Amino acid sequence: MHPILFKAGPFVIHAYGVFVALGFLLGLGLFLYAARKKNLEEGKMLSLSLLVVASGIIGARIFYVLDQLDWYLAHPEDILKVWQGGLVFYGGFLFSLISGLYFIHHHRLSFWEIADISAPPLALGISIGRIGCFFNGCCYGKPWKWGLVFSPDSAAGRVFPNQPLFPTQLISSLSLLVICFILVDLRRRKDFTQHIFLWFLVLYSVHRFMIEFIRADYPEVLFHLTVPQFMSIILGISSLMLMISKR
Repeated sequence: MHPILFKAGPFVIHAYGVFVALGFLLGLGLFLYAARKKNLEEGKMLSLSLLVVASGIIGARIFYVLDQLDWYLAHPEDILKVWQGGLVFYGGFLFSLISGLYFIHHHRLSFWEIADISAPPLALGISIGRIGCFFNGCCYGKPWKWGLVFSPDSAAGRVFPNQPLFPTQLISSLSLLVICFILVDLRRRKDFTQHIFLWFLVLYSVHRFMIEFIRADYPEVLFHLTVPQFMSIILGISSLMLMISKR
């Protein structure tokens, strides 16, 4: 659980950046493989992927900076240091969705066909990225006597020095990997056509709602629930309603 994997003088490799990049590459490979099986133009799919990932990182970072605004107003030089951690899924999802919709509309592609093949790679990419969160010590859990002690130079170690915590990052990683396999299985069934992406949103919302009960990086705001939990409720219910209306 160390944020820095390797350091030689000014040259530093951060664990978070390595695993986020690895998640992107494996997710991209899985997406392009599925797109090829659907006879979708690989060049367009690659361009779409790069656009969605870039806009997603920007949106995820903007939401994180706004959430930690006091810190970044005092340390503006850290705003662009994404490799050190600090991305919010819902911000990335919103920006990725907007840019993806624009690209798909501009090139007259099928949104649901592309969305469905993107769901398993998305779950896989986030799953691998959560391992980076584990090494980085962000997205940390609440104190737990059978938990893990994080490095004092990580976010978790600074908030809970020398205290064992729930390894929420690894739990999230495993949960998202299971979601990925579920989505791959659903994609093989014809009656789930054009619903895979919505199932991803439902399953992710349930996962995020539950994991928040043992995470400690977001304060409770109302009814003992956090902001991500309220966002999960909205996203999950909206996805279910859309799924029902599509049927």
